[in-house]
Amino acid sequence: MTRIPRLTGEPIMHILCKKTGKLVGYLYQWNNCDLQPAWFDGAMADVRYEPFIQAPKQNPVDPTTPRSRQQDLTHLEKA
Repeated sequence: MTRIPRLTGEPIMHILCKKTGKLVGYLYQWNNCDLQPAWFDGAMADVRYEPFIQAPKQNPVDPTTPRSRQQDLTHLEKA
């Protein structure tokens, strides 16, 4: 644990029961890099952690984004 205060945290993994595969909580990572489980119905010992499947970050004005997903910015030329 660090001395930096925990200000914000975000879930980074699912916590799943090894026997049933049921979601039993989330693993959070705080702004100071601390990790903390958040259990739904109390801590369990026989679990596995599974990362979230994340969609790639896309910038609508990025030329590497496929053309069909880009926003039409022509209206800004007259602004």
